[in-house]
Amino acid sequence: MSRRVKEMLKENNELQEQLSDDGKKVLTDIVVYLRGVPVSMYEQERVRRDITQMLIDGEKRGSSAREVIGEDYREFCDNIVGEIPHMTWKEKMFVSVRDTLPAVAVLLVIWCFGRLLEVLTDVLSTFNCPVTLGNVLGGILLLAGSEGLITLLTRYSFESSRTFNVKWGAVLAVVFIAAVCVNYLITYKLFSIHIGLGVVLALAVYGAYRLIDDRID
Repeated sequence: MSRRVKEMLKENNELQEQLSDDGKKVLTDIVVYLRGVPVSMYEQERVRRDITQMLIDGEKRGSSAREVIGEDYREFCDNIVGEIPHMTWKEKMFVSVRDTLPAVAVLLVIWCFGRLLEVLTDVLSTFNCPVTLGNVLGGILLLAGSEGLITLLTRYSFESSRTFNVKWGAVLAVVFIAAVCVNYLITYKLFSIHIGLGVVLALAVYGAYRLIDDRID
């Protein structure tokens, strides 16, 4: 993320410390919801700063968060976000790529270490490790499951229903279990890759993430 966003994040984190525990909990739910709306990180932090100040001022008057914001936090956030310019399709694309790259880098590191352990157990093996169809499909499922989890957390941050949480938790658990099973059960070999190249790719993906992240508000 850009320097101005980092500075605003730091300022907002410090400002948040002036809130009571109840105020911090409400603000956390609001921030989680804001992370899922299609506006830039900079605009999200501007909204966060304004809402934090509103809550602080309200607490000084002896008012609770519900008295300051109202009963429906979602509607309150939607009304504010509706007045903010949304990201263009190009900005959304860059943000999506940026947010996906760390997960891809982690998957590459996990794959490299897993293959390295396999190689070390067989002294006759080379460092050219097979990439199976299961590896690819399992990775896609893990990325999709991770993205789904983030979407649910942001979209339904104000939900408190235990049934809701259990239902979606079970769905995501099935996705992650399926990813693991697919990874190990589908052994059709697509190609081989040197373990060193795998490490280089993981570092390159992480480098691409940092490069994009520094350029996006």
